[in-house]
Amino acid sequence: MGQEITIYWVTRDSGLIDRIRKRFGISEGMSINGENSVAVSDEELAELRKYEADGFIELRNKNA
Repeated sequence: MGQEITIYWVTRDSGLIDRIRKRFGISEGMSINGENSVAVSDEELAELRKYEADGFIELRNKNA
């Protein structure tokens, strides 16, 4: 099934952040460390890994 993952926003492009948020249903705002936690499916995780490869985000598994 899915898993909870933490997204660290490497990019500061607010338009790109908004598009990614809308695509994955991520709430507005972020932690003081520039992070958001979100539950994603395996398919969504694969898509997020593409954004990570492009250098826009960093995925962190803080529940391990």
